[in-house]
Amino acid sequence: MQAPLLETADAEAVNHASPLLNRLDSDDRAFHDWYRFVLSFPAHIVRDYLQDHFELERGQSVLDPFCGTGTTVVEARLLGYEAYGIEANPMAHFASSLKATADASPRELRSWALRIAESAESKINRARTLRTLDEEADALLLADCIGAVPLHKVLLLREVIEASDEASLRKYGMLALAKTAVQTASNLHFGPEVGVRGRKLDAPVVDAWFRNMQQMASDIESIVDEELLPSHVIRGDARNIAEMIPAGTIDAVFTSPPYPNEKDYTRTTRLESVLLRFLNNKEELRALKQGLIRSNTRNVYKSDDDHAHVEDNDRINAIATAIENRRIELGKTSGFEKLYGRVTKLYFGGMARHLQAIQPLLRPGAHLGYVVGDQASYLQIHIPTGSILAEIAEGLGYTHVRTDLFRTRLATATKQQMREEVVVLRWDG
Repeated sequence: MQAPLLETADAEAVNHASPLLNRLDSDDRAFHDWYRFVLSFPAHIVRDYLQDHFELERGQSVLDPFCGTGTTVVEARLLGYEAYGIEANPMAHFASSLKATADASPRELRSWALRIAESAESKINRARTLRTLDEEADALLLADCIGAVPLHKVLLLREVIEASDEASLRKYGMLALAKTAVQTASNLHFGPEVGVRGRKLDAPVVDAWFRNMQQMASDIESIVDEELLPSHVIRGDARNIAEMIPAGTIDAVFTSPPYPNEKDYTRTTRLESVLLRFLNNKEELRALKQGLIRSNTRNVYKSDDDHAHVEDNDRINAIATAIENRRIELGKTSGFEKLYGRVTKLYFGGMARHLQAIQPLLRPGAHLGYVVGDQASYLQIHIPTGSILAEIAEGLGYTHVRTDLFRTRLATATKQQMREEVVVLRWDG
């Protein structure tokens, strides 16, 4: 077995701040690169833990309860494990589900993509007025996130895809459309937060979409002769997971839940969620946010009670109190700012609910890896996420095996190096 990335969280820090740690290696792009959440962790860390640290054998079962766009479930499938994923965000669930179960005929996919591209180009050339989104859908988008002409082309391409009779292939076309909309057509950029940069007056939408489709076909072609075990990606809330998967099924968990970092994760996938009709109005957006771990003040509601699961935790209470005291000291009085202390309790309470709910699914001896990051975003009060998560897990009967340093990153507000760690747990039953 290889040594962990770093022996313990207390070992001498090394420079893990390279942005390359979060990028895909050139050999890892198959399937993963069809559509990838900007905050996804790289595929190689999944391999490192499942094969080298957890020493799983082919045929065993892996779960990612916060599976996002499918890094763990895709990699587990390719490594010969039976993969399970849970994801609440409908756009991410769609992407991870397709990537983890892809089985289309490469020849048919290429032929279909060519017909769609030719039809879409013809429709674009004939159009005399610009297509637009309806008012409710448009209101969900960041202002100026996509220009009028690129949006027009995306919407016409969507019309052609949706009108196709080949239902089994349309889903591939829609996922390629999501990637094309974000990477080729939009004005979005992704740093610490998603934002808008520049104004694209036009974009080669159909050409980029066709290239993405060709890549899909090539990736599927690469596994045609492989005997892969089933993958299961379920739309659901990781805090209510017990009845989604049969008891005693899971040999290992590897995941990266949201961090308590005041990021509204629904903003990061907003454009493609609207274009693929997963979000059509504010009511649907609210329903989505209610099914997520409370990691930011924009998805906190009066009826939330996850904090009850950690109400006796002195460290969490002390952090929440420090945040509230700092807010008062700085004279911060907005509605969102008044929620900073509360959302910290809700976040860790939600994670406690999840760790408790997952226990019936685990086989004795199952290993778990949680990629989490320390935070200082709540009025610059330090939140040692990994350390607190390990403490909560031990209180629920898990063994805290160790905490490995994955990397460090520069905090936007404080310019301090924040740790991102892999909290390794074991469930002995």
